[in-house]
Amino acid sequence: MSSINLITMKPDKYDGKYVDLLNDCGFKHVFGRDANKDIIIAFLNEIIPDRTIVDLEHIRNEQTPMDLKSKKSVFDLYCKTDDGSRIVVELQQKSQADYVDRAIYYSAFPIQNQVESGTTTYTFNAVYVVNILNFKLKELEGNPDVVSVFRFKEIKKHTELSSKYTLIFIELPKFTKELGKIEHNNILDGFFYCFKHMQLFKNKPEELKQPIWTRLFNAAQFAAMNKHEQLEYIKEMNTERDIRNQISYARECGKAEGIAEGKAEGKAEGLSEGKAEEKLNIAKNMKQDGVDSAIIAKYTCLSVEEIEEL
Repeated sequence: MSSINLITMKPDKYDGKYVDLLNDCGFKHVFGRDANKDIIIAFLNEIIPDRTIVDLEHIRNEQTPMDLKSKKSVFDLYCKTDDGSRIVVELQQKSQADYVDRAIYYSAFPIQNQVESGTTTYTFNAVYVVNILNFKLKELEGNPDVVSVFRFKEIKKHTELSSKYTLIFIELPKFTKELGKIEHNNILDGFFYCFKHMQLFKNKPEELKQPIWTRLFNAAQFAAMNKHEQLEYIKEMNTERDIRNQISYARECGKAEGIAEGKAEGKAEGLSEGKAEEKLNIAKNMKQDGVDSAIIAKYTCLSVEEIEEL
């Protein structure tokens, strides 16, 4: 069986070979690039029922509600497939009390934004919201399945009302299969294992023999990031580590666990939002100075579509 090593990290250095796929910057680096479309397509084709995706394009991930007083939404990944379907992929590390409500709220944007104002028809393409969670949902307590798929169905007879809305939750803590137990052709289990362990590998495990794993491990190499992306990744990882240490210290000191975790997670959320705002401000200034959008995207981790909208 292939060996796994623990990584170490200094303020300006990352000693691992591969990025953590559950880190926001690492996830977008691997799955959010056009050059890696085959990887995200392979994953989505295993997750989404009743559909085979041939191609997709990444589209603007910031969504504005019809009511300008309502909360905006920024998706981790937003795609349109070759048949016009919309797919939202959300990555969530920490448990959130109202996460299911949040997921439903997010799904409203790709539906309403397909219907033009003033139209007399309400036809829209199918929408899929895929939630990758590094925690268990209390709403699905007692359900051992890693993947749970929801659609509109009648309560008694389970008659499906529409197949145009699909809400999918992936609870990674429920996946406990060891590497040696993953079957050769089980692509989905391979993805789950990599989500949980990618940053611990020295090299691609021999057990993962499908061509898609070579693509995934090549894309996930820390060295494949440019210098700016590497610094952003290290900053995010250090922030996550600091928050975990604060929570651990609070527990050891006998402080109330709920208060300690709430404060720490609130701080992490605030840092994340502040960092996103900082990226947007940098991009705006670079654009005003006449810098090409592709170059701005390279140094801010924003998509060209986002930059064009500024």
